[in-house]
Amino acid sequence: MQVNKIGAAMGAEITGIDLSKPMDVSDVQGVLDAFHENQVIAIRDQNLTPGQLIIFSRHLGPLEDQLNARYTLPDYPDVLVLSNDMKDGKPVGLIDGGDFWHSDSSHREKPSMATILHSKQNPKVGGDTQFGNMYLAYDTLPPEMKERIDSLKAVHAVSKLKNKRVKVSERRPDAKDHYEMQKAIPDQIWPMARTHPVTKKRALYVSERFTIGIEGLPENEADEILDFLFDHQVKPELVYTHKWKDGDLVIWDNRCVIHRGAGGYSYPDVRTMHRTVVAGDTPF
Repeated sequence: MQVNKIGAAMGAEITGIDLSKPMDVSDVQGVLDAFHENQVIAIRDQNLTPGQLIIFSRHLGPLEDQLNARYTLPDYPDVLVLSNDMKDGKPVGLIDGGDFWHSDSSHREKPSMATILHSKQNPKVGGDTQFGNMYLAYDTLPPEMKERIDSLKAVHAVSKLKNKRVKVSERRPDAKDHYEMQKAIPDQIWPMARTHPVTKKRALYVSERFTIGIEGLPENEADEILDFLFDHQVKPELVYTHKWKDGDLVIWDNRCVIHRGAGGYSYPDVRTMHRTVVAGDTPF
C-alpha cells in the first residue's frame, strides 16, 4: 500500500491495494490512518461488486441506513445510486445529491463518520467533487469570530423547504413531495465547532445545505454569522477538487470535511456512483 498526497488543502491517494480481496488488520488500519491524516482519500483502480463495497465499508464501522431508499440497489439497501441516467423516462438514481455544500447526515441524531463513493461511470466533462477542510476553516477564523462561535450551537434541518439558502432541484420529479414530508423530521442542534473524536482537533461544523439558524439568536444576528462562515469555509485555499478516474473509491471524513458536487455535465453524458455511509456518533 502506497499513500501519496494529492491536494494542497488536504487529500491523498492510495495505490497498491485491492479492496475486492479479504483485508487483514494491518490493511484496515493503514486505510484508517490515511483517512484520519488526510481527511479525503482516493483508493485507485477498484472494481467492486455492490457486495464487495459493503464488505469493505463495514471494515470502517457499521453502516448508516439510506434515507433515499427508493434509489438504493435491489437487494443492497446499504448502497445508494447517485446518477443522472434514465431508464424508461425515469431516473435510475438520486439526481440532486451533493448539489450544495454540506457534511453528510449532520441533520441526523448521530451524524455520519464517513461517506464512501465508488465511481462506476464518469461523464466526458465535469463531474468533479469539491471538498472543504473544516480544520483549516476553524483555525483560520478571525480570533473574535472563533471566540464567538465556540459557545454557540447551530440548527441543522434536512428539508430544503426549511432552508432559504438552497433550492429544490427541478430535475428530480419527486423532490417537492420528498422535502415536504421531511419537514416533519426534527431539527438537530450541534456545536458550531466540534471536536474530532480521534484526532482531537477542532473543526467548523456548519454548512449552507443543512444549517438554518443558530440556537438562541434572532434570525438577523444568526444570518450575519452564518453568511460569514459559509463564505469563509469555501475559500480556494481550503478546498480540494477531486477529478474522478474510473475505478476511484473516495472516502471522506464528515466530522471535519464539507463537500459538494461541482456539476458541469448533462444527460446523455452519464455520471453514476455507488454510495455507502459509515455511521458516526454524537458531535461534541
